[in-house]
Amino acid sequence: MNVDLATQLIAQMLWTAVIVAAPMLGIALIVGLLISIFQVITQVQEMSLTFIPKLAATVAAILILGPWMIKRILGFATTLIMNIPSYF
Repeated sequence: MNVDLATQLIAQMLWTAVIVAAPMLGIALIVGLLISIFQVITQVQEMSLTFIPKLAATVAAILILGPWMIKRILGFATTLIMNIPSYF
């Protein structure tokens, strides 16, 4: 296997992982920021107030975006497996 090919495959794998994880991380970031702003405004410092909404938003994102994420991962895996003969 060529070193350039290995580097290209690793780059594709990491890019796919970033694209799949970005929506969940972005939603958790936005919800956390909104809850933090709410806590600053109301001066309520409850730890579960930040954890539970972020968890609920992340679960909702997985349920809504799950088929798309699986489709992306399966597309990458299918391409990788179908190209195995050309790697040698």
